Amino acid sequence: MFGVGTSELVIILIIALLILGPKEIPKVARTIGKGMRELQRAKDELKKNIEFEEETVSQVKSDFREMINETEEEIKSEFKSPPPETKDQDNLS
Repeated sequence: MFGVGTSELVIILIIALLILGPKEIPKVARTIGKGMRELQRAKDELKKNIEFEEETVSQVKSDFREMINETEEEIKSEFKSPPPETKDQDNLS
């Protein structure tokens, strides 16, 4: 838990008891708990938003790749097919 061992936690609790007194410790603990929950919710929401954005970017990237491949295939097929003959070429022969 935050790199704090049991002995360090006991020392922190004793100091808090001496500074705050036995009546204030539950109030402070509740406030800290609420703050921790809010931080956890904010972290989860941020993580969810980032994952959504990653999925969106991935989908757009995939769509662009598909469009590029389709365009590339169209260009290749245009160059493979013989050019259309025009009337002017028939008159020259």
